[in-house]
Amino acid sequence: MIDTTLILFAGMPGSGKTTLARMVSRELRLPIFSKDRAQRILRDHHLAAENTGDGYYIILDMADEQLGLGVSVILDATFPLDHFRTVASEIAARHQAKFCAVYCHCSDDEVWRKRMEQRVQYVPGWRPVGWDDVQRMRSYYQPWANNALVVDSMVPPEENFTQVLAQIRNATQQQYVPYQPKDRRDT
Repeated sequence: MIDTTLILFAGMPGSGKTTLARMVSRELRLPIFSKDRAQRILRDHHLAAENTGDGYYIILDMADEQLGLGVSVILDATFPLDHFRTVASEIAARHQAKFCAVYCHCSDDEVWRKRMEQRVQYVPGWRPVGWDDVQRMRSYYQPWANNALVVDSMVPPEENFTQVLAQIRNATQQQYVPYQPKDRRDT
């Protein structure tokens, strides 16, 4: 058993985050909230387009409720920007919960691209984004700095899983610190 913890799986589409999040959810018997699933509901009921950030507000609110009940929770989304990462860590802090972020990536673009074409569709009725979307997202995806455990999906999921479980068990109460690039004039 773990102390109340907000576990956040982040990374570009096709980076292996959902696979690991689902493995952890099954192992620790924790609820998992997916931005894609929330966004699909919003889209299906004509409440928001599929390419908005509205799903983040829903999964963060659901995490807030669960943490308030003393229940650990897993969030599964790309989390490309500091804003929602910061909000997630603030929610954890408000409930004196631990915060554990896992950033997934794939170090081999060719393998990653092939995986994107063969991905498992976990969310019924939701079309996973494609490689062109990944290329577009690269231009604005903000670095995680030292705020997350970094795992490479070139490593088999079972090996990453062991590392992720250890990180979750050793999580602490911490705040997300936005990446601050060095000003070139300071160097």
